[in-house]
Amino acid sequence: MQNSDYYSFQREELYPFIPLNIKRTLDIGCASGIFSENLKKEKNVETWGIEMVAEVADIARTKLDRVLTGAFDDVNEELPAGYFDCVFFNDVLEHMVYPEDCLKRIKANIAPEGCVIASIPNVRFIEVLIGLLLKKDWKYKNSGVMDKTHLRFFTKKSILRMFDECGYEVKSIKGINSVGAFSLTSIINVLAFNRFEDVKYQQFVVVAYPK
Repeated sequence: MQNSDYYSFQREELYPFIPLNIKRTLDIGCASGIFSENLKKEKNVETWGIEMVAEVADIARTKLDRVLTGAFDDVNEELPAGYFDCVFFNDVLEHMVYPEDCLKRIKANIAPEGCVIASIPNVRFIEVLIGLLLKKDWKYKNSGVMDKTHLRFFTKKSILRMFDECGYEVKSIKGINSVGAFSLTSIINVLAFNRFEDVKYQQFVVVAYPK
């Protein structure tokens, strides 16, 4: 989910999901490196990043320990094997044609007991459902769940299936960036016997470990 300001990608809401005592991290789609820079300062970790946009990668390179420029498929052979305690996909997998291939290949670079943390937009978000069901529209936008650069769309169920089929055990999956507690979504969910609990979340955060 592309942030409206590509250079300000702090993602503080992800910090509660990060394991303690990590030493080396990889941020795939690191943008200008703000998220990993803050992580480096707070946890004193070695931080790597991958960024496709060359001029943005140059900015990240001034903040992180190492930044590779290009798509994951182009640079993944430069990554050390069994090295990273935590690999981040901060709203990145939905921009890939084949995110499953990336998840499978990155396992070779994860250290023993290391994990993947991924933030993934929820296509069942209430604003998307209103557009589709009530307005009869599927309208792309410049940011958010319906970002026009998204190539793949996910629900909580399909996220769990993707990680399982790619050889991961999901330790947790939680919704973030929800609409208000007393909104229409809460009423709908109660009336539907909790079948719409997920629609209030814009994204899900997954913490998964290679099997």
